[in-house]
Amino acid sequence: MLKSNLFKYWAYQVFAPGTVLREKYEAFKSLLNHDKCSHELMAELEEVYHNKTKVDFKFIEEKYNGFSHCVSGMVQDLARMCPGRYLDLKDYFKKFNFYVRFMLAPPEFDFSPPFTIPLCKIPADGHALAGGKALNLAVIGKKLRLPIPKGFVITTNAFCYFIEFNAIRKSIDEILVKLAIDSTASLDATSQELVEIIMNAQIPPDIEDAIFQTFRAVTWDKGKDVRIALRSSAVAEDAKSSFAGQYRTVLNVSEDRVIDAYKEVIASKYSSRALFYRINYGLSDTETPMAVLALEMIDAEASGIMYTSDLEDPNSKTLNIHSIWGLGELLVGGEASPDIINVEKEEKPRITKKKTGVKSRQMVFSQNNMTEIIPVYDDKKKLSSLDDASALELAEWGMKLEEFFKEPQDVEWAKDSRGHLFLLQSRPLKLEEVHSEAVECKFEDIENAVLVSGGEMACSGIGAGKVFRIDRESDLANLPEGAVLVAKNASPHYVKVIDKLSAVVTDTGSKAGHFSSVAREFGVPTLVNTGVATENLPEGREVTVYAEGRTVYDGIVQEMLESPCARRDLMSDSPFMRKLGYVMSFISPLKLLDPRDPSFVAHGVRSLHDIIRFVHEKAVQEMFLIGDKRIRKLGDAKKLISELPMLFYVVDVGGGSRQNQADKKTVMMDDIISIPMRAVFKGLTHPEITWSGFTHFDWAEYDKIVMSGGIISAESAMFASYAVLSHDYLNLNLRFGYHFVILDAICGDKAEDNYIMFRFSGGGADIDKRMLRADLLSGILDRLGFKVDVINDLVDGELKGGPKRSIEQKLDIIGRLLGATRLMDMYLKDSKMVESYVEEFMNGRYHFSSVEM
Repeated sequence: MLKSNLFKYWAYQVFAPGTVLREKYEAFKSLLNHDKCSHELMAELEEVYHNKTKVDFKFIEEKYNGFSHCVSGMVQDLARMCPGRYLDLKDYFKKFNFYVRFMLAPPEFDFSPPFTIPLCKIPADGHALAGGKALNLAVIGKKLRLPIPKGFVITTNAFCYFIEFNAIRKSIDEILVKLAIDSTASLDATSQELVEIIMNAQIPPDIEDAIFQTFRAVTWDKGKDVRIALRSSAVAEDAKSSFAGQYRTVLNVSEDRVIDAYKEVIASKYSSRALFYRINYGLSDTETPMAVLALEMIDAEASGIMYTSDLEDPNSKTLNIHSIWGLGELLVGGEASPDIINVEKEEKPRITKKKTGVKSRQMVFSQNNMTEIIPVYDDKKKLSSLDDASALELAEWGMKLEEFFKEPQDVEWAKDSRGHLFLLQSRPLKLEEVHSEAVECKFEDIENAVLVSGGEMACSGIGAGKVFRIDRESDLANLPEGAVLVAKNASPHYVKVIDKLSAVVTDTGSKAGHFSSVAREFGVPTLVNTGVATENLPEGREVTVYAEGRTVYDGIVQEMLESPCARRDLMSDSPFMRKLGYVMSFISPLKLLDPRDPSFVAHGVRSLHDIIRFVHEKAVQEMFLIGDKRIRKLGDAKKLISELPMLFYVVDVGGGSRQNQADKKTVMMDDIISIPMRAVFKGLTHPEITWSGFTHFDWAEYDKIVMSGGIISAESAMFASYAVLSHDYLNLNLRFGYHFVILDAICGDKAEDNYIMFRFSGGGADIDKRMLRADLLSGILDRLGFKVDVINDLVDGELKGGPKRSIEQKLDIIGRLLGATRLMDMYLKDSKMVESYVEEFMNGRYHFSSVEM
């Protein structure tokens, strides 16, 4: 393919050079458009990264797809402009693009059976099939032989098949791209759309059949009257990211409701709080397919959570058990204050501390409803919901789990009405970071009044802000940035605004609740179970929450906020930022800065940004030099008739002259409509510039021919000046005696695409005088805002960007500059004269010679 393209290119060069020029110009225009879109999309990606803007990774994928397309387009456009050169660029682009797409690529989907698996038959490597929750529970039953409820899992294959069967993947992705998770309104609206898509979709008959067959095949303890709980078991759940309380659990489900309940659970994958949590963790939607765990309901006398490590002192050997009457939903939902039993982890565990909570309500399941909440009898409210023997048995199990999984565990358990204990789940316990050095967090002489004292620390740290009290979930839409959330309980629904919170204080709740788990993952100081938060903390009051001290102070205590014990910024090192940081490492770093540096070469690119920079620079250079000798061979160049005493030819590559000029061999200046060309000629023909006695003759080229014994007419096109032009583009080669000018410019409506490149060299005087003129040109170009480089008598100037009107004005002035300085090397004497002439030129003097020319 390369050889074929090169043959075509060189054939055109010989037989149809005008075609090459037009194709080069078209490729250049395309390259500029691709350059613009590359920079715009890169800026959007950088804004997300540097501002820590949280978006669904589908947004990153879409923006990168567009960005990659534009950068690839630039590489291809440069190849069209310069066939056979910069061949390394394509390989470097493929390399960087591969690394980024590897990180963004969705996992492979499996739509085939099994759609269900009995809990006891989940394979040891079945995480991707059954999800973390189901796999862990199966392992606990099979390998540790600890009691778990009977049940089965509806696999991730079933979920993927459900999505594929209903052809809803594209619709889901299109909605996720538009999601702004910093807006509760956007979160809620997006969630509603996605949940509706799931709920309106059909469960494939194959999945329905598999669910009912497996349901009927399990030997349930309660036989045909069995009720089950359907719980989420998504991939990535119950791992490093807990997803605690983010998905729905449907309790007390009979066989005839199991399909509807399954849809409710998988639809909860798109609840507003689950969307917020997943996106913050840098996980894409396709990375978290949903399996659903179906477990036989335990008619719980008591339920709770066991932490196999002490949250406040992870180095201790203390294990904490939290317990309430009835089902555990009120505990994990932050609506109950549990009993707490501390157990020392020894060869023979022993209870070291007990605290009885006030338990006024309990959740039970009934035959008529899924569940119901009933009052706790007065004689049980202050009784411990878990006896010592059961607590010690749970502690032994907890120690086994911690040893088996090789890390502290967050364990959910239940005790049935017959006194039998069951484990319902086990996942890694999220512990706060322990400071590598001792950090003193004692504050003395705090004069601010104490508004709240007591409660449980769910997450350490110090936060301050204005109190925002919440009575209902809809209040979250009005929550301001940096607020201290004050509520009756620590509901998992509050997760969707957790990144806006400075701290949280609640009346009830437990550090074992789902919200508390997420607060620790996000590093939000949280104080629960204070009993008086909503009573003592009025709306709008500025307060400082010191979670470890279990204290809320009136006002902002600055010295506490400045301590190392204050809230940590966990977003900077969140999974989302780490993943996006990896992607951006191949996109935005810029190593190629200086085109003059020897390292500014194709094999020196180290990022896609480097490729953009290199390609743009080489493309502009290529257009800058198109007025080389081969342009003289253009058969469709037209002789320009103007008032200037110059032999001048123009080549229109599109829209540079009036349409009625096609069959003519000459063109009048009045017929030129190229904006940059007219601007330059306006300057060249300024009334203050004298052209009398001047001829176009290219003495340097003529001398070469004469010295080699050649004979040629002075009117030959070889000695002419040339312009390649379009409506908004100009490449100009001017030949004034012994010096030469190249001017390349775009002057259009897109300010970011506009530029002027200028080169001036040569002259008839000696080198010292030519260098003085170079200094003069440099001084004037510098005043005009150009970046200027001077080497001996060679002057290079570059101006990038600017409104069309401004570029027109500068091209006009450059035209005046060229006319005013064409023979100035003959009479400049010293640098003082140079400085004077620069000043006079900028003040409007354009004729400096004392003799007519």
